Amino acid sequence: MLQIVGMLLLLLMLMAAGGQAEISRHRLTIFAEAGRMECYHQAVAATEHIMLEYQVIYGGQGEAHINCNLMDPLRRLLITDHKQGQGKYQLVANETGIYKLCFDNTISTFNQKIVVFNLEILAANHEELERQKTIKEMNTDYQFDRTYSHIDDYVTKITVNLMRSRQSQDYIRTLEAKDRKVAESNFTLVNNWSAAQFIAMIIVGMLQVFMLRSIFNTDGRFYKFWKKI
Repeated sequence: MLQIVGMLLLLLMLMAAGGQAEISRHRLTIFAEAGRMECYHQAVAATEHIMLEYQVIYGGQGEAHINCNLMDPLRRLLITDHKQGQGKYQLVANETGIYKLCFDNTISTFNQKIVVFNLEILAANHEELERQKTIKEMNTDYQFDRTYSHIDDYVTKITVNLMRSRQSQDYIRTLEAKDRKVAESNFTLVNNWSAAQFIAMIIVGMLQVFMLRSIFNTDGRFYKFWKKI
C-alpha cells in the first residue's frame, strides 16, 4: 500500500514539473573506484528529453575508459557502453518513473577512474511554453515588438557569455582534478621509493658491520670462511 501511494505521489510531482516546463541539470565529477559501480537515480516523466554526456578524464595507470549504462524504470537498458572514454546521447523517455544511470568500473582491478558527466532532463514542449510565457508577460506593452527584440538580443548575449564562462570554469575544474590526481599519484610513488631506498641503506649498513666484525673475530666461523677465500 505504501509503495502504491509513493508511486502516485511521484507521478503527481513529475506531472507538476512537466507542466511548469522546468529543466533539471546535473553536472558532477565522480571517482569510480576499481572493481565498483557508481549509480545515480533521476525521476523522469514520459515524453521528456534525456540528454547525457560523459567523459573519462583520468584512468589511473591504465586506459581512460569505463562501462556506462542507463536503464528505464523497468530496468531495461536504454544506453550500454562498454569500455568507452566518452559518450553523448539524447533520447525521449517512454516511461514515467525513476531512471538509473550507472558507471561500471569493474573492468579495472587496480585503477581508479575520474568521470565527468552532464545529465539534463528537458520537457518536450519546454521552448514553446517559455515562448508563450514571455509573450503573455510582455503583451501589455504597446511597443511589444521592438521591446521584445531588444530584450531577446540582450538575453541571447547574456546567455552566450554565461555559457562561455561556464565552459571555461568546467574546463579549469577538469584540468584541476586531473592535475591533482597526477600530483597525488607522484607523491605516493616518491614516498614509496624513498622508503624502499631507506630500508635498503639500513640493510646494507648492517651487512657491512657484520662482515667487518666477522673478519676480525678470529674464533668465528665466518673468519675461517674468509680465510679460506
